[in-house]
Amino acid sequence: MLKRCTHGVTHKRKKRLAVDMSNLWSMFFFSVLLVAALNWYALEREPDVVNIEDLVEHNNEVVRIEGKIISWVEDPYGQGDQRMDIIVEDSTHVVEVRWYQYGALPPIGSNVSVTGDVITYNGRIWIQALGSGSVQVLDFAVAGDLSLTELSADPASYLGDTVRIEGYLSKTLMPDSTWSSIYLADHPNYANTKHQIKVYVSSATGYWIEAGSKVTLVGEIHYEERDLRYVMYTQGPEIMVDYSVKPQLNDLDWDDMSSWVYEENKIVRIDGTPQDDAEGLWWIVDDDPEKVACISPDDELASTMANYSAMNESATWSGRLVWSGLRHIWCIDAGGSESIISGTAIQDLFEKITSSPIDYLNDSESRYDIYAYMAYSLEPGSASDESYLADGATYQSTNFKVKTIFQSARDEWLEAGQMLKVNVSVGWDAEDARMILTAYHWNDSYPKPEPETLSWNNGPLIWGYSVNKMVHIEGVLNTTAWSDVNETSPVYWLEWAGSDEKICLRPADTNSTFHNYSHGPNNSLSEPWTGRLIEIEDRETRSMILCLDYAATEDSDGDGLSDRGESEIWMTDVNSSDSDGDGVSDFDEVVAATDPLDDDSN
Repeated sequence: MLKRCTHGVTHKRKKRLAVDMSNLWSMFFFSVLLVAALNWYALEREPDVVNIEDLVEHNNEVVRIEGKIISWVEDPYGQGDQRMDIIVEDSTHVVEVRWYQYGALPPIGSNVSVTGDVITYNGRIWIQALGSGSVQVLDFAVAGDLSLTELSADPASYLGDTVRIEGYLSKTLMPDSTWSSIYLADHPNYANTKHQIKVYVSSATGYWIEAGSKVTLVGEIHYEERDLRYVMYTQGPEIMVDYSVKPQLNDLDWDDMSSWVYEENKIVRIDGTPQDDAEGLWWIVDDDPEKVACISPDDELASTMANYSAMNESATWSGRLVWSGLRHIWCIDAGGSESIISGTAIQDLFEKITSSPIDYLNDSESRYDIYAYMAYSLEPGSASDESYLADGATYQSTNFKVKTIFQSARDEWLEAGQMLKVNVSVGWDAEDARMILTAYHWNDSYPKPEPETLSWNNGPLIWGYSVNKMVHIEGVLNTTAWSDVNETSPVYWLEWAGSDEKICLRPADTNSTFHNYSHGPNNSLSEPWTGRLIEIEDRETRSMILCLDYAATEDSDGDGLSDRGESEIWMTDVNSSDSDGDGVSDFDEVVAATDPLDDDSN
């Protein structure tokens, strides 16, 4: 009886175990199917729609946007790639879409859905889409206004016609400017722009129109034979602004104040601590107390700034960036009544001249104080040297330049891109049949542009555009000296490591340079050199060659040893001329072959 009972219990346990195992297998297969279904859903479902203005929050994510096509260009670099760049706009902003392996593109003005990866680089943002299915048409455009893409495809057919075009302004239009030249582009960011047309605006707008604003222009298409390009003429009061599209505010970088010139007259943001002085003027101060910008606040903002100043706290401030000729400094116009601008921009003078040229050309005795930029570097010299003044610091930001005779002698270089306050008169150059300025005196105390960095990959053809400018070039110094045709020796070669490429170099301090590179294993060190790029005649080939004149390496402590040599060769302190404190400079110890790190070796 006991055995029969035990057998029955065992049988029941086996049966229950079989049921449990069956349930476990069922649960396992169900889990596998659930995971597979979730994976399929994650792959197949469309991402949520994201506003274009919020794309920066989705870097390296797959997103979907919806908007209107306003411009496109196929194979933008002409390399035969199956790539199309599209500019898409929604109610919040605009973005570039790089569409690879693309399909059929609907007409401009069509509403589309785009799915792709958000890519950001150096402050630029775009969407990278792959395959024909990544761009879907929501609804097709109806024939309407002319687009920049259509105009670029066949501009000649619109010559002399009045057209209506939407786009984004390249720079700020001032309220009282009676004549301006701007660019109308299909993207507010120059780096993302696919098409743009130069626009001449006559008559004052009467109000500020910010750079990056979305506008509609009505004007005539003309052809400029001199520059081989099509342009548009319009009237300021006829510019229609779409205020639903807010221009992005750029943040000013304290560490790169030379770049502020590109933001002039724009609404910007700046971080800093407010401070007032004994005269009641307000300033924004960086962590570095030498970096300051004046600010002109209204009463309400001044009260807020006073609170932050009392607590010595930093905050973000916004306003229009202007150059104060009165204070010789950058200022933020934040709605204050105080005049922080003094003087006239060169484009303002030319706008006035354009409106009444005869009055100005017949009045050669009058003088005008203007702010302008040197278009090219002008070497020290005597009076009556010719150069050009421009309205922009760089080639890209320059709309016009004018021939100028500098009547006073100069002891120092006037650098290309350097801002000047110049006292000028207006005259007529009968030989060239054009207007000319005569500069009598000038203030050149404004910040000079940073030296350009030249790449060996570009070579002499590109470097030629930088002749007479201060530049950086990295290379290995060949200490074998030679002379140019004028016997101005010594001259060395600066070589590109691992190649046959080289450029001649004349050092600022021959003795220091010679010893620096003749003691220790320093004859193969590649390091950056700074100097002025000039042309000299090679005595062997009798040809003109590029040369880095008055060149020097970075030497923070001024001991005659380069920073890179100290940090990589001699291991001495780049900020101390006497690393071991023995009273003998690091340079003298290197020359004497003693140890600059041992105070007993001197």
